[in-house]
Order: sequence, then C-alpha cells, then structure tokens
Amino acid sequence: MLRGFFEPESVAVIGASRTPGKVGHAVLKSLKSGFKGRIYPVNPNAAEILGLRCYPSVLDVEDRVELAVICVPAASVPDVLDECEKKGVRFSVIISSGFSEVGRRDLEERLKGRKLRIIGPNCVGVFDPYTGVDTLFMPEERMKRPGKGHISFVTQSGAVGTAVLDVLSDIGVGISKFASIGNRVDVTEVELLRFLESDPNTRCIAMYLESVSDGKKFVREVRRCKKPVVCLKAGKSESGTRAAASHTGSLAGSYRLYSSVFRQFGVLEAKTLEELVDFSKVLASQPPMKGRRLAIVTDGGGFGILAADTAENLGFELPDFGSETGKKLREVLPDYASVSNPLDLTGDSDSERYRSVLSLVFSDPNVDGVVVIALLQIATLDEAIVDVLAECKVYGKPFVVCASGGEYTRRQVRRLERLGIPVFPSPERAVAAINALRLFSEARK
Repeated sequence: MLRGFFEPESVAVIGASRTPGKVGHAVLKSLKSGFKGRIYPVNPNAAEILGLRCYPSVLDVEDRVELAVICVPAASVPDVLDECEKKGVRFSVIISSGFSEVGRRDLEERLKGRKLRIIGPNCVGVFDPYTGVDTLFMPEERMKRPGKGHISFVTQSGAVGTAVLDVLSDIGVGISKFASIGNRVDVTEVELLRFLESDPNTRCIAMYLESVSDGKKFVREVRRCKKPVVCLKAGKSESGTRAAASHTGSLAGSYRLYSSVFRQFGVLEAKTLEELVDFSKVLASQPPMKGRRLAIVTDGGGFGILAADTAENLGFELPDFGSETGKKLREVLPDYASVSNPLDLTGDSDSERYRSVLSLVFSDPNVDGVVVIALLQIATLDEAIVDVLAECKVYGKPFVVCASGGEYTRRQVRRLERLGIPVFPSPERAVAAINALRLFSEARK
C-alpha cells in the first residue's frame, strides 16, 4: 500500500538546509507550511532549521519516522537509505538527481531491492492538499498549490507536473494527489494507478509518461480501472525519444503502439498539455455523457457556429429541440431569436434569460449534454450568471462553459471552476473537452 507517501504520521527531511534557495531548505519550508504531523530535519551541521530541532542522522530521531524525503548528493543516497532501513522507515522520496539519467546506472542499482518503498530518484516527490504533505522544492510565491479537488496526477517529469499544478491553481481547479516518479527505481505508474483507483477523493487520473515500466501490467490496470485515465505520452519523435532517455533514463518505445493501446483499452489520449488539463478537469467534475446529442447555447452567434463546426467534426449530433421545448423557448425568447440548435440568445441576454432557457434545454429528452457559451463582455449580463450556471448541476447532465475574455472574465471563470464547473476560453476547447466525457462513456460500454 502506498498511503504512507500521502498520509504519513511523521516525515524526516534528510539533507535539510539552513540556506534559502537550497532544495533541502525549500522542501522543509513546503512541508512546514501545511503538514500537521511531526517533521524532523536531518543535518549533522545544524542544531535548528526553521524553528525545528535538527538531528545529525535519521537514526538519532527518538520517535518513529514513517516517510523520509532525501535531498542529499546522489553519491550519499545509498548510505542514507541504509540508515533509513535500520531506523524502520517504510517510505522514501528521493529528490536527488544524478543517477541513470546521467549514465550512473551503477549508482541507481544500489537503490533497488530495499525494504522500504521508494518514489524517485530524480523527482519532486508528492503533494496532497488533503493532508498537507508537500515535498515540492518550488517556493509557493513562484508556484501556487491547488486546493482540494478530484484530479490525481502522476508524472515522470517534475517540471511538467509542477507547471500543471501552477496552472490548475491559477484557474481554481483542485486536485486530490500528485506524484512525480522520476526514474522509478521502485514505485511505478502502474502501482500508483492501482492505488488511485481506490482513492475516494480521486475521480480522474491524469498521467504524463515518457515510457511504461511494464506494458502488460499497465494494460491490466487500465482495463480494470473504473475511473477515467487521461494520458499524455511524450517521446513521439526520434528526437523526443532520445531526450526521454537523457531525462529520466526511459526507453520511450513506439508512439504508435502506445496510441493504439490507449484506444483499445479506454485510456483517453491527450495530444498536448492543454488537452491533459482540459480533459482531466471535465472528467473529474461531470457525470457520464449517455449519448452523442449535444445542445449549444450561446449569446454570440459566431461562437455558436465555431462550436457547431467542432461538434460535427468530432461526431456529435446537434438535434432539434422537442416540439414542447421549442414552444416554451419561443415564449421566453424575444421575437428576433431563433430556437434552433445552436441556440443564440443574442447579445442583449441577461442572467434570467439564461436561467429560463437552460432549464428548458437541460430538461429536453433529446439532449445528452450541453455547451454553454457565456460572453461576459455584454452589458446586460451580470455576475449572477455564475449562480445560474451552478444551478445547472441539478439536472444531472454533463455540461461545460466557454467564456473568453480578459481580467473580468477570468475572475468569473475562477468562481465557476471553484464550484466544479469546467470553463474553457474557446468553443473548440469546450467541445473537445465534453467529447472526452463521451469517449470515456463509450469506451466503458
């Protein structure tokens, strides 16, 4: 079980530093900011760091240590692990680099076959907003941490992972767990996939992979996993494959083979980092899409047309609304508005018009999902639109929102995202995101 990485009672930071800017200082500061358990800095040359008593060795800590975060030079790591094993430490995150990614496979071999479980080396470790465990050495003033949410993210690249966390925090999307696995001397993406499938706070598992540690085991886990898995596979080109080998010591393998396996076994492939974020946040927040019938509601005709083009290209149907829905729509819309799909509410819409129309559209039996486009620049549309859109959750049908604009729009977008409503800056991205819901539902059938 891997729970000790995310819910330890106590953590030792081995290689803790008094010097701001050093990795060992940043890791200790990150842990101290949110973790409520016991923290033990280990540094033979310091008596106290950040107000915490310091220990010469992990063996000198009087209490039990469940998790060790190791930030010492690579050559010292095997000896530190020996001490951790003597101490009875059960879990270890090795931040240190300088192993197979730089050709030191001999040094990396000395980390294997241990009694304790290891994430890393050459990684940024783990983050869990529910428990406050944070081994990231990026200062919070430069990289904000997301709040509590339902996306779990496994990545071979610490840089990719922390950039995604920063983006999610900025747009108001929370996460459940984060794990940067680096060179994978022990814990692999397959084990984390199995662990996260049973995690009650995880609704969607996102992965950035340069290679898979064991293809057969990976296929077995994704086949049994009932939660959506979104994967961005790096190393698609020859140059990318070479870069992966020098980054985490990975043998990237044939991209076409990976892509084929993803399609066959229900993994949603993201082609870009943008798609990885987009697909994950909609899969973590919305109910399944039971069919291909999509309704588009907009206050800008051009945006509706762009959404319709994308929807048709992706295989959606844009059905006419039922006769009863059409009749009621004519009663609440002005004479100059059309009741076709896409449904254009026109540029003088207000929040009440959206509320009346959306209640009818969501209730229509011909509709399986809805794309709501709300261009917030128009003077008649006030901030109450956020509450109107939040009310749409009661219908139990999936929906996404498109809102494009500057700072005023971004403020409302953050409000919506915090309410669990996925928002996208373009109609194309909004439709592609809700399509991820449809593809997942079809794959599970």
